[in-house]
This record gives sequence, C-alpha cells and structure tokens, in this order.
Amino acid sequence: MTEFSPDLRDKPVFICGHPKAGTSLVRAILDSHPQLIVYPEETVFFRRFLPQSVGLDLEAQLELAEKTLIHIFEWNQDDPPPSQEGFPDRDYSSMTFVDVRRAMRERAFDDYRHPGDILSAAVLAYGRVRGQVGAETLHWVEKSPYNEYFAEQIFTWWPEARCIHVVRDPRDNYSSYRRKHPSWNPEFFAANWRRSTQAGLQNARRFGPEYYYFLRYEDLTGSPEVTLHRLVDFLHIDWHPSLASPTRAGEDWAGNSMFADQFQGISAAPVERWKQELGAQDARVIELMNKTILNDCDYSPSSPNLVQSLAAHSRVATWPFRNRLRHVTQ
Repeated sequence: MTEFSPDLRDKPVFICGHPKAGTSLVRAILDSHPQLIVYPEETVFFRRFLPQSVGLDLEAQLELAEKTLIHIFEWNQDDPPPSQEGFPDRDYSSMTFVDVRRAMRERAFDDYRHPGDILSAAVLAYGRVRGQVGAETLHWVEKSPYNEYFAEQIFTWWPEARCIHVVRDPRDNYSSYRRKHPSWNPEFFAANWRRSTQAGLQNARRFGPEYYYFLRYEDLTGSPEVTLHRLVDFLHIDWHPSLASPTRAGEDWAGNSMFADQFQGISAAPVERWKQELGAQDARVIELMNKTILNDCDYSPSSPNLVQSLAAHSRVATWPFRNRLRHVTQ
C-alpha cells in the first residue's frame, strides 16, 4: 500500500454550511480531483462522534469510529444493513469494510494525538483502499452541515486546515429544505439559517480569507469557471478537468435535489426558484429575520404588497413568544 505523506493528516478541508445550501455539490465537484481525498458521505464527526468519544481510550474510540464513521463500507444495494436506511442508492461494497478498518487502525495507532486523528485516519483509510494516496495528494476533504460551529476546534487541531463555507439565498434554501423537513416553518428556518451563516461570517473574519472561504451557491452555479478557479487558488491545487464533472466516490453523481431534478452538471436552474415555491409573506418573513446578512451577501429583497408586509412584520415580532410556547408544548 502507498504510504501517507507525513503531514497529510494535518491538511484537511472542511465543507461547511446549512443543509441544502449546496455543500453536496461542492463535495461532488472536488471528489475526483487527483490531489484530494474526498470522503463520500457526511461523518457528522463533531456533532455525533466527538460527544460520544469523551473519556474513551484509543481502542474504544476506534470501535466507535467503526460504527459511526466507516460503517458506510458495509452498505450495498443487494443486502442493505440498517444504517443504510434512507440511502438506498449508495453502494460501497467495492471497498470492503475489513480493508478500510485495517487501514484506519494502522493510521490511528501511528502517533495518536487527539480525537481528530480518528477522523483523519478514517478518511485517509478510505483514500488508501481506493488507491488515491500518493506524493501528489495535498488534502483530505470532509463535508457535514454545521461544521462551521466547530471552526475553533478545527484550527486548534489542524492549524493548516481550510474551510469552505457554502451559503445560499435563504429563500431558495428554505424552499428546498422544507421538502425534507415540512415541520420547519419559515421563522424557525430563518433563525437556524441566520445562526449558521453568522457563524460562517464570523469565522471568515476571525481566521481570514486564506483559511476560511465564503462561497455563494449562486456564484458557483452562475459563473462556475470563475468561481472554481478561485476555489482552486484557495486550496492551492491544480486546475483539473474533473472539476467540471461532479462525482461521488469516483462515480457519476446523480445530484441531491429535493425537486426530483435530473442532474445535468452545475446548473443555475435552482436559483430563485423560491419565487414560484414560496408565498410572498413567507419570503418576507425570512428576509426580515435576516435583513443584514442578506444585504452583506448581496441577496435582493422581494417587493410584497402592504398587507403581506404587515403580516410578515407581525409574524416576526411574535416569533420569540411563539417559539417559546412551541418548546413548552412539545
């Protein structure tokens, strides 16, 4: 097996942002680049693995990683295990769990320092089994929504890390996300989107543009070549034709649309879909709750009529009380 570069484990790239913002598209764009190892699924490392790993020794952490990080290599479409529920289209049976487990353990036992080494060991084990690790490999890439909340931990463990924060017009983001979570009303979504985006903006200011890159979904889909050249410069990788052909684990990517769109590459078709999907009042609620950020991110407000605007203002004003009541009654 190809040996790892000594410093490769300390060169992660984390894709951050709110769910359904375009983070999966960015991962798919980077997936087949020869200088990157891109993990094909979300690990939810900081929100799932890390809290469960507190107080565990290395062996116990590795056992936990087998259940929460590399379990995907037991997925197959012919005999799907329980953990594959919700992901019937995924099949990683060409890479055996046993091989990935062995490679992860070999890497983890080599100068373990902190729990983040378990994540890097899992991702690099995947790359090793796929034959992706070589002298030209510069980064490993992990994508999970809300990685932005853990930027301080990321840069403490990996000072040379890079973060790509994907932001999308919250009205389009909500139009997509509510199809997966219909219980989320515009007020609840707008507050959640605001927390996520504010965290990203604060990270960009704190860590600087050379480490934390803010990427608008609309720029990526509207001017893909220009935006991708900027992303290549940010990561200090070479331009490669694979960037124009999104993949997952090296296979053609079918997309991640909640509208059953047939994926045909990087497309601007989903942009401003909210104008057909959202009522004027709902759109205005989202705008009012994120007025400053929308302006900072160059998203233009809508023009509701007076009645719609007044109703939206009333909903925003009463939202804190209604949200508290919502928690009490649950």
